[in-house]
Amino acid sequence: MLSSAPSSRGGYLTVDALVGLAVATLGVAAAVGLASTAVTRLTQAKDRLTAVRIADDLYEDLYAGDRPDGQQSGATDGRSWTYESQKDDTSLARRVRIAVDRRFGGDLVIEAVLPPAPATASSN
Repeated sequence: MLSSAPSSRGGYLTVDALVGLAVATLGVAAAVGLASTAVTRLTQAKDRLTAVRIADDLYEDLYAGDRPDGQQSGATDGRSWTYESQKDDTSLARRVRIAVDRRFGGDLVIEAVLPPAPATASSN
């Protein structure tokens, strides 16, 4: 005679299924968290790179004499920037401070000493 008693393994199958589901859920959550962290770091790196590129362009223009000395401000690629250049009292060198707005973190600030501005071509 066959008995119709429930199998003693039935309860363990439910526990095994729940443990498997929990492990799978943790794995998916960890993968999503890792992807989120990677996207955040990539966005921050792109932000820093954009600010550095703008500051570099300003520096090169000041070095070449393509931008006027003094205090100037503006915006490039949606980023506001300012610079201030002053002639050093003891030499002909120029002290420059460039600040570029960053979306993540504080502003990028560069301080440098530049040679005298190159002579411009005469209009005569």
